[in-house]
Amino acid sequence: MTNEFDGLVVHIKTSKIYLTLSIGAYLLTLFSAWHYFYNIWLSLGISLFLSLWLTSFLPKNVLLTQPNSITKIALNKKQVVIEKNNQSAKQYPGFYPTYQSRFLVIIEAGKESVVIFKDAIDSQSLSQLNRYLNANT
Repeated sequence: MTNEFDGLVVHIKTSKIYLTLSIGAYLLTLFSAWHYFYNIWLSLGISLFLSLWLTSFLPKNVLLTQPNSITKIALNKKQVVIEKNNQSAKQYPGFYPTYQSRFLVIIEAGKESVVIFKDAIDSQSLSQLNRYLNANT
């Protein structure tokens, strides 16, 4: 995260917290499928479906490798610029934080929702982002 003029630029990377939560939810669901279903074919079918879902979900939403994954946001007092993996940047005239905490910030800009975990940006940067959002929105 760097300061530019009267704005803030945030570079987003893969969040280990989100990765751990996603894999934990997957394993819990997989355990439930094998523990509560007494039909082996139903358990195998659900396990296969969950595995296919995980292979599409992780790269897209957690590992930020898909072209539509948001990798950088630039906040200004009047606008936000969101850059994606495919190097496309879209500018929105307004933004507002929908949720702020010590571990997570969610920013709404147009139809885009940007979720930023604490470990997805540089250390101590989430508190700077929270201060910036509180002062400028």
